[in-house]
Amino acid sequence: MTVTGKRALVTAGSSGIGAAVAASLRAGGAEVFITGTRPHTADVARDLGAAGWAIADFTMPGAATGAVRSALDTLGGVDILVSNTGGSRAAPATELAQADWESAYRLILDSAISLTNAVLPGMLASEWGRLIYLTSVGVVRPLPRLHTSNVMRAGVAALARSLAGEVAPNGITTHVIAPAHVDTARRRALVAAAATSAGTSVEETERRQLAAELPVGRWGRPEEVGELVAYLCSERASFQTGSTHVVDGGMTSI
Repeated sequence: MTVTGKRALVTAGSSGIGAAVAASLRAGGAEVFITGTRPHTADVARDLGAAGWAIADFTMPGAATGAVRSALDTLGGVDILVSNTGGSRAAPATELAQADWESAYRLILDSAISLTNAVLPGMLASEWGRLIYLTSVGVVRPLPRLHTSNVMRAGVAALARSLAGEVAPNGITTHVIAPAHVDTARRRALVAAAATSAGTSVEETERRQLAAELPVGRWGRPEEVGELVAYLCSERASFQTGSTHVVDGGMTSI
């Protein structure tokens, strides 16, 4: 899908789904600026042909606003925001401390609000924009042991829906992407933790998950999410807004 001439900020764009989204937007003709938390972000940006990159830890105060400032300095504006973060701590509710909830808030919800506040004035001025929020299928069906993620990502989804009607007259659309079981390092880490908790092998845990939760019989591919985002950022999707797009291999249909 063509997004030629558009300028995109993709946070957590150095790995997993974020990297796939950045690649799809770049393939569609957009200038892309990515953020990440690790030094390899520079290598990913170079391989992608990104216009720029920044190291940004969204659990730190001011990091999200600083990331937008860096993107604006490099791109001259942001037409597309893809708000994306890594995951918060997975644990039973009784094992979560107040600090875990506060960290998840800063990482997931506060960063989405800060990013939006920083890019929205420019989008309103240009009367065009795309606000894309990568969340989790947990916003549709809460996931076990992912309490902080379920709650904070639900807040992000509410932000997208709340904004949709207000900004639509200015040519700005909002979308929530809710993936599950996409083959990333995060998925593999969660499977390994589940296997340890159940006292089974990773292979057996994966087999059971595929049989019980995925009617399509396979893991999702990051590029499948990336291509969906590229479509939603194109003019062909200009009539769609305020929607939650579930990408879960049929998990929530059973």
